[in-house]
Amino acid sequence: MPVEVFVHKMTDHMESARIIQWLVKEGDRVKEHQVIMEVETDKAVAELEAPANGTLKGIRQGAIEGAQVPVGETLAFIAETSEEVPVLPPLTTGGAKAVDETAVAEARAGTLEAEEPGPRVRATPAVRRIARELNVDVGLVRGTGADGKITEKDVRAFAATGRAAPGDHALPVALSEPVEWVDLNTVQRLMGQRMVQSIQTAPQFALTVSADMTNALQFRKASTHQFAAEIGEGMSITVLLVKIVATALKHNPRANASFENGRVKMHKRVNLGVAIGAEDGLIVPVIKDADQKPLAQIAHELQIFRQKARQMRFSTDDLSGGTFTVSNLGMYGIDQFNAILNPPQSAILAVGRIINTPTALPENTVTVRPMMKLTLTVDHRVVDGIQGATFLAEIKERLEKADAFGELGNTENVAPLNH
Repeated sequence: MPVEVFVHKMTDHMESARIIQWLVKEGDRVKEHQVIMEVETDKAVAELEAPANGTLKGIRQGAIEGAQVPVGETLAFIAETSEEVPVLPPLTTGGAKAVDETAVAEARAGTLEAEEPGPRVRATPAVRRIARELNVDVGLVRGTGADGKITEKDVRAFAATGRAAPGDHALPVALSEPVEWVDLNTVQRLMGQRMVQSIQTAPQFALTVSADMTNALQFRKASTHQFAAEIGEGMSITVLLVKIVATALKHNPRANASFENGRVKMHKRVNLGVAIGAEDGLIVPVIKDADQKPLAQIAHELQIFRQKARQMRFSTDDLSGGTFTVSNLGMYGIDQFNAILNPPQSAILAVGRIINTPTALPENTVTVRPMMKLTLTVDHRVVDGIQGATFLAEIKERLEKADAFGELGNTENVAPLNH
């Protein structure tokens, strides 16, 4: 029986993806889990795998490189060589919200000129938009294009010099300060849209505690040689946090929940998203069932995610299914920050750097301890103040108590990174 090929929904807000390229062609034999297509999603470039063994057949008309395709729409089939597959209607993407409406409008406009009162000005909508951004009156610009059409180069030259091209006697305008305009990529643009939506729709508040990292640092130091032997690097604070937070989430299920359609969705699995900085923006791959994995396995997966982030290429499974997020900016010298919820998740933990801080002891003496700020942002519709404080207190306690680390377990071997 033919198996459908389609783009999976990786986030609750994802509605479409752009096909970057097919890596196989119609009639090619493929193996299950073989990467057959690269698509650009709202998070990163993702690799689409073959859902079964067989032959790629029936690639849908319109499912071409550059096309924006809706999530869940059948793009092709994997079938046996002799098997017939359905002929699907041409692909339409009119309902996809991920399409840039402005770009579509300008593409439709082509080189048509806008009807404006006064002298006729020949400029495309795209050129007019650039003129507005540079604070240039297109009526003062002399066009050097075909039939006197104003080009982008004409507008930028006018903005830089404050005058029109040679031969034009229009009055100059004030010189504008030199600037550089940088377009947002798809990941950055849609991430920004989601964060705006998060702030506008979720009642968020934050709670902060300081954790004494003395015992945690000692545990990390004691594990250095074992970790280096197993995965080629020492244990990071992020690895330790992922395991401790995942364990605490099992005892505080409200923090491992989502607010969807006016109801609270309680997740049974603890799938921890870890924010990773990349050149093209922030990416949040997900460690599935983090509460059940040993420290070495968590470290191994984070290692792989960091490698993938350099090219911003992930599998659809890497980025989907997150129930909670950890964002650690301590390695960048940040003391403390408030993170914005990653909707529809109900909580996110922001982690600052470890700072040697004077600390009062019970005997009214003062010592210096390595302290770290932990800030929990929660959706008040799901997590109230007491629930949030209880969850954060458990994380703090597990980081500070020496006997808590014996429960974590980091002795299981994992496959080397290059396997």
